[in-house]
Amino acid sequence: MPQETIPIVIEGREFYDGDSSNGLWRALKACKKANYNALFMPEIAYARINSQKDARIWQKWYLTPSVRVTGRTKQKTPVVIYAHVPNYFSNPENIMKAVYSKNLDNGAGIMPDKEFQKLIKLEDGINVFVVDYYKLKNSANGGFSVDDALEHPQTIPFLGGQERAEAYLKRHREVYGDDIGVINHDDLSDKGALGRLLSVGNYLQYFNHGNLDFLFVGDGRFVGVPVGAEGAAPKILAPSLSDILKYSKDFVPKAAREAYEAGLKARLRK
Repeated sequence: MPQETIPIVIEGREFYDGDSSNGLWRALKACKKANYNALFMPEIAYARINSQKDARIWQKWYLTPSVRVTGRTKQKTPVVIYAHVPNYFSNPENIMKAVYSKNLDNGAGIMPDKEFQKLIKLEDGINVFVVDYYKLKNSANGGFSVDDALEHPQTIPFLGGQERAEAYLKRHREVYGDDIGVINHDDLSDKGALGRLLSVGNYLQYFNHGNLDFLFVGDGRFVGVPVGAEGAAPKILAPSLSDILKYSKDFVPKAAREAYEAGLKARLRK
């Protein structure tokens, strides 16, 4: 199984398994076995934002343990959760169980209700987002211009917040052009809450890298970072461009800020 280093922005390792039946959960399991934590979607987005156009992180698609889960609250209200925290399906053993027990519905895995309700309680608008099901169901699906994509109700929770989404879409345009795909599934089911791992593509689509029907059956590719000495969460090693500009605002004279920002962007984003 190739495991490649991604030197830009993060000190990470690529875990890939090309098995068309079991690659996804096996790649995630290999990541955990090596004592690495797979990056969640906001961290992958962050890495791309701050990486050069020809960096591997832009050239390949990547899965993440972030999930989109559709289900009902205890009051029976249908909602869709986007969670960038450890969850039922960030455990590769649970993905494996779903595959072998055929506990899938149109490619989505069934999440136990107690796990779904647990995610609802974690809603904070930073790591866990709860979106109205009907708002998503009635939204458009497919290709968008980058400008329109920000208005789609999936984009901001998918990427982990508005500021990151704006920065990602801007960088996507610089790398790929003005078109981007936003793929929306209607996963409301009487079988229970249905979950899908979030992935980022290497061209238009940033959801399920073009394989929209089989979430847990297919090859897998994750980026992992070493678990800290005390089991710390994955750590991004570089500040974003926006962080640098905000920090330097009080130190760079107003008259020089425009030239400073242009020079910094040119240096970081060649």
